[in-house]
Amino acid sequence: MSVVAALVTNPARLFRLRTALRGRHTVEPCGDWGAVTLLCEKQPVLLAVLDLFTFGDMSLEPLRQLKRRFPRLTTVAYVSAAPERSRDLFDAGRAGMDAIIVADVDDAPAPMSAILEQAEARGVASRLRDALIDARPTVRDAVLLAVTRAHERLTTEDLSATLSLSRRVLAKHLDQATLPSPQRLLTWGRLLVAAHMLEDPHRSADGVAQALHFPSGSAFRNTCQRYLHATPSEIRSRGGADFAIEGMLRDHGTADDERDLAAD
Repeated sequence: MSVVAALVTNPARLFRLRTALRGRHTVEPCGDWGAVTLLCEKQPVLLAVLDLFTFGDMSLEPLRQLKRRFPRLTTVAYVSAAPERSRDLFDAGRAGMDAIIVADVDDAPAPMSAILEQAEARGVASRLRDALIDARPTVRDAVLLAVTRAHERLTTEDLSATLSLSRRVLAKHLDQATLPSPQRLLTWGRLLVAAHMLEDPHRSADGVAQALHFPSGSAFRNTCQRYLHATPSEIRSRGGADFAIEGMLRDHGTADDERDLAAD
């Protein structure tokens, strides 16, 4: 299971964070910025949830240092939104914060979970949007869902139901866009997020495999070879998510396509 670093000292907010994650990740409380950095070095930290005002006035320098050390780490602010803090939160966004959760506004389980999920995959999803700019909306949404919900073990039925399409129609739309079948697309979604995580040199292949619920590190490596013909270290050296996106866009015409197109 992957790890969420939580610089959140308020017990009620820490409980809300754990509730929103629904056991998908291990939440590790951190007492200070140094503890966050140490945890990122030693554990497969997927994202850091940070109360920027834990020690009083906000200081962005620890955040900048964390982003420099782990440039692909997703960071989410979890703060009270007092009127006098609006400028501080704007500055936090400019410093690289991926999302903001406002205490007592956004931290009910469902909205908080949605914010965290969207933040996790925002980086790779933004790259995909550029590649899919000419695709029909259903195709673009299918690909983005495969990425942003890569941690949820979606089935093709889940994917098509979320899009309000039959599996057959979804497969047809993907086929017309020369993209992988729904089943392969879901695997590609996990691989794209994995490749994004591998861009951080401090993340191990086993840690990435664990974060994305591959049965084992060996299963993850086998999937990398089967889909990208590369080891995790080669994926990292060849560009990470960009390399994986190129591979996905070239993947078309598999046995899965015929099965999905024939489905009711």
